Amino acid sequence: MMIKASETRLDKIATRFGAGIVTLMVALAMVSMSPMSAAAQQKSNIAGDYAGTLGPLHIKLHLKVDAAGTVKGTLDNPDRGAIGIRCANFQVDGQTFSFTVPAVAAKWKGTVAADGTLNGTWDQGSSLPLNFAPDPTTLTAKSSKTGDAL
Repeated sequence: MMIKASETRLDKIATRFGAGIVTLMVALAMVSMSPMSAAAQQKSNIAGDYAGTLGPLHIKLHLKVDAAGTVKGTLDNPDRGAIGIRCANFQVDGQTFSFTVPAVAAKWKGTVAADGTLNGTWDQGSSLPLNFAPDPTTLTAKSSKTGDAL
């Protein structure tokens, strides 16, 4: 009888352990099949040309995103004849977006809005608002090349 009682106890432990493993496996399978988080699903495509004003200055931002998701970009300040100023340290985290402009010791930090605008602050020793909207000049040029009407 003692042996049978021990076997029964071991059987119960093995059954509970097995049930726990099965439950864990089902939970893992459900998690892996569930949709990605909202932030991952809403990964914004920021590639394109943008225009904004920093006080009286017109600023253009040109962004490219490669297949791996790496962002590269340049700034133009046509009012001062500065074209192709290299930007660096691009950070995209959900809707938060930032980059630096080493040549002028500046940083831009803001958010990507649902309408495609970039709303943020330019910091170059002091902070000023600098919002970017998709550049209408570039949109018109792209439209005329493809024959699409705006």
